[in-house]
Amino acid sequence: MNEKRITRWAFIIVIISFLTSTIVSLWSLHIMAQHNQRELSKVLTAQIYDVIEGELSDPIVVSKTMANDSFLIEELQNETGTEESVVAAQMKKYLNGIQNGLNYEAAFVVSERTRRYYTPDGINKIIDPEHYEYDRWYSRFVDSGQEYDLDVDSDEFSQDAWTVFVNCRMNDGNGKMLGVCGVGVRMTSSQELFYNLEKDYNVRIRLIDENHLVQVDIDEDNIENAYLDEIDLKDIRPNEYRYQKLGNGRIAVTRYIDGLGWYLVVQSDGTNEQSQFLSVILLNIAVFLLIMLILFLAIRIIANRTISLTNASLTDEPTGLYNRRAFEEEKTRLQNKALDKDFVYLIADVNGLKTANDTLGHSAGDELIKGAADTLKNCFGKYGTIYRIGGDEFAVMMHVSKEELEQLKKKFEEETSSWHGRQVDELAVSCGYAGTEEFPSENISELSAIADERMYAAKEEYYLSSGKDRRKH
Repeated sequence: MNEKRITRWAFIIVIISFLTSTIVSLWSLHIMAQHNQRELSKVLTAQIYDVIEGELSDPIVVSKTMANDSFLIEELQNETGTEESVVAAQMKKYLNGIQNGLNYEAAFVVSERTRRYYTPDGINKIIDPEHYEYDRWYSRFVDSGQEYDLDVDSDEFSQDAWTVFVNCRMNDGNGKMLGVCGVGVRMTSSQELFYNLEKDYNVRIRLIDENHLVQVDIDEDNIENAYLDEIDLKDIRPNEYRYQKLGNGRIAVTRYIDGLGWYLVVQSDGTNEQSQFLSVILLNIAVFLLIMLILFLAIRIIANRTISLTNASLTDEPTGLYNRRAFEEEKTRLQNKALDKDFVYLIADVNGLKTANDTLGHSAGDELIKGAADTLKNCFGKYGTIYRIGGDEFAVMMHVSKEELEQLKKKFEEETSSWHGRQVDELAVSCGYAGTEEFPSENISELSAIADERMYAAKEEYYLSSGKDRRKH
């Protein structure tokens, strides 16, 4: 397995590990986030429930007490037989005691017989539910048949403060309806809690009635105008927390407030979970990129160091060609391998090196070696690999056709014959060739033996034709 494949597999393993860890992390976070969101919503619901019940339980008790107060009952029974101013004064005194004594926003009594609306300031008005929309709360309550209910009217808001009116039915001893009484209380703590919790936990908090109509909401426009039809209110028991998935990552926890007859709904849109997912994804990507960068740099450093060491051990420093070690490794690799049809083995030997060393010095001999190496690279470099396998011996393993080989041999002869150095005037190189096109059944060892024989024959011919003494060269 080569270095590129090792690097590729290393990156694949890292990527698979990253994806696996990310998927496991996200799934675990999803499960944990759902559980946490559900538990958080329950905690918030319980906290809100306690505050609302604390703020409204006393006003409900007070309103029920007023409805059963014998003084109020007698005043309404005798209302038509008593002067209006006298009744108004008695009611004013009574309601002032309730409002100021208990620090309520309002206290009121409405007579069924006269439709007078008594307040701590006296008779406020004569209500007319048939003609005035604001007075229709009265007829709705009377028609409902309930003992009491709660009403939030946006027109009753003062400085954006919530005011809840507790309406309580007044009957005589025979069950005949005498009117409606009650108090109005500012839900300061509940309002502040709603704002803070919605801001801090990114939830929506509402109180709705049995018809899903919104009764309390931070958004005033929704009060008694908006419906939460998707909330399941069926058979919710007191003290039960109903968990419901609403789609698109939204959830709702609902609890029935027995004393109010309303349902407390805490909704989450899943933004916290999505934010957690995004944070984990970004963290995983950042860690992954950091790991990949470190891995890439480490592999590059190791690979470059390995290549440098390998090249140093396989390179002939004077010529820049591969050395004998590289030659032997490649020859061993090819020994038991079927050679390509255009494989050619070339062996080359520099003539006259000994003479140049003896007469001109070793620098002249080095010039000949370098000249032979450069000429071989110019002619055969792009077709194969060139090795320096001895002092003045070179080998080339290349892939060329028979026709290309003839052209390259001619080019090599031309370049060597035209070569001139600074210290040496001429360059002569004897070569031998053998290829699979000519010897298809031979292996690398047999081809190299044939090439050696041809090279020595060429060298013999060179010395015979030049008249030079081979022993001196």
